[in-house]
Amino acid sequence: MFKETNLRNHSSLHKLFYSLDVSAYKQRNLGIISLPTDIKYRNWSKDLTKRRIENDSQLEQYIKYDNKYRLNKNTLAVYEFKQNPILGKYKAVAFDLNRGIVLSQKSTHAMMQGLMRHAVHCDMIWQRMLAREAGVDIYQGIVMYNVLYFSMHAFSGNFFTDWICLHWIKDFHVKRHDQAIFNSIALDENGLVYNFAFDSPKPNLTKIIGQYLFHNHYYSDLYYQHMLQENNLRVTAINSDSILHNSNYYVQLDLYAIDSFKKLADKFYNHVLNLHLLTIVKEFKPLDYLHREHRFFTKQIIKIRYNR
Repeated sequence: MFKETNLRNHSSLHKLFYSLDVSAYKQRNLGIISLPTDIKYRNWSKDLTKRRIENDSQLEQYIKYDNKYRLNKNTLAVYEFKQNPILGKYKAVAFDLNRGIVLSQKSTHAMMQGLMRHAVHCDMIWQRMLAREAGVDIYQGIVMYNVLYFSMHAFSGNFFTDWICLHWIKDFHVKRHDQAIFNSIALDENGLVYNFAFDSPKPNLTKIIGQYLFHNHYYSDLYYQHMLQENNLRVTAINSDSILHNSNYYVQLDLYAIDSFKKLADKFYNHVLNLHLLTIVKEFKPLDYLHREHRFFTKQIIKIRYNR
């Protein structure tokens, strides 16, 4: 069974159930898992990753080199090595179900920016506004429809950080406040599970993740209802057994009082207009120029928005 929780009524969690005609594993449509499946390669940490890549020749068949790699829905986790590059030049390592272990000379920051440029739902302005409305840390996570990329530390500016992709995670625990360990969902019928450890997590990591899980579910519910009502399209979430759909982990927020995706988008549209005006005022002092610029911008937006 597939469980989806409707958070439209904040006082309680309403459960909707959908039957699946195929197994959960087939529904994920993973293709060939390109990561090593031997038991000894199912536990990873930043130190283990560096040591194995530099010294374990058995891993070579699973390693890919890609300086244009970006976060995607098949990314499990990413470790940052900017301060101490692997083999002297690789600044980031991504664990990708389809690609394998991907080494990049670009940083995790560049991988995240690549995602932002190629996924509409990840546009940075949109993400900031979603986070502000929900009252969560603006630079702690990236929310899409039932897909959640979580930064172990803030990713604003030039700060580089490790990433864990919570839509592949079954559960996690913080060990003695000095290490967080994330356990993946079963990735095949044989129970293939990967575990990723991260050092020096934030003291309130459990609460932050719980807030983001709630935030993701609220946003996903709005999007689900929008697609159903506006396009008569029933969108099914992947990985229904992941932590994203486990309400036991949610930390409830005083979310924005908006009951439709369209209202949310309209509200953000007005924010973008105001943001544009503030930028113009800051950059261009003459009021006559500001007036002309405002009129031109508004006209163009109306044309695009209403296909005029």
